[in-house]
Amino acid sequence: NGFDACYELVVDPLLIFSTYSGSTADNWGSTATPGEHGNLYSAGVTHQEAGGEFPATAGAFQTSAGGAFDIGILKYDSLGGNLIFATYLGGNDSESPHSLIMNAEQELILLGSTSSPDFATTADAFDRSFNGGPPLDYVVGYAYNSGSDIVISRFSKDGSALLASTFVGGTANDGLNPRFGLLTRNYGDQIRGDIITDASGNICVSTVTSSMDFPIANGMSTTYHGGETDAVLFKMDPALSQMLWGTFIGGSGTDAAHTIKLDGMNNIFVAGGTGSADFPVTPDAYQTDFAGDV
Repeated sequence: NGFDACYELVVDPLLIFSTYSGSTADNWGSTATPGEHGNLYSAGVTHQEAGGEFPATAGAFQTSAGGAFDIGILKYDSLGGNLIFATYLGGNDSESPHSLIMNAEQELILLGSTSSPDFATTADAFDRSFNGGPPLDYVVGYAYNSGSDIVISRFSKDGSALLASTFVGGTANDGLNPRFGLLTRNYGDQIRGDIITDASGNICVSTVTSSMDFPIANGMSTTYHGGETDAVLFKMDPALSQMLWGTFIGGSGTDAAHTIKLDGMNNIFVAGGTGSADFPVTPDAYQTDFAGDV
């Protein structure tokens, strides 16, 4: 109100809080999401080095390191003055978080990738067996010695319980854009992916796979299209025990899905990258021809 359109408008941002997190060892953040009542979740990776103790809290799901690089999850109050909980999440090799979301029950859901056959899964999980892939010597600074699977995990809001957790993947690497791949241009591009929930609490994921045998069904395309990677979308039930549908998206080149949203009618919008001149576009699309590179 009262803005004079003859002058430039400057809106000053309000910094609610800013804080250090992690330990004296290697740590770096990957993703964050709002929690209930203005609380904030963040997640990244943490390395168990001499003198570096991630501040896992008493009663959290995992209070000690599992392996090389673990996922570290932290929850802060709305003013950033109190750490509500902090937990490790990881097995005997390396992990990374890609995306976080809070569901309608105020539970935290995490999308990530793992190279640990002993990553924590729950009894009714869709897949409790690590599928692996070729070793990866460098993924944003560290190795995935047994290849990679996608992981999805759901936590209680106090961080004490792992309510549901599953592997998702095929026999090649899943969830990671290759280090020197066509769609890896900037720091962190290897670990791009997204997770959201719908009105029924089902879990929708956009990500990437190199597995021709990625476990999808009931989708528009159940065949891997070729190239170094395909984009992949899938929906799972809240218990992470069933894949309701899944689909490859791509052409004969390199493809990946980076983010996903739903509209008011539960239609799915997905964005990503492609190096495929034969990517499936619709006749009346804004741009129907591949313009080159990516």
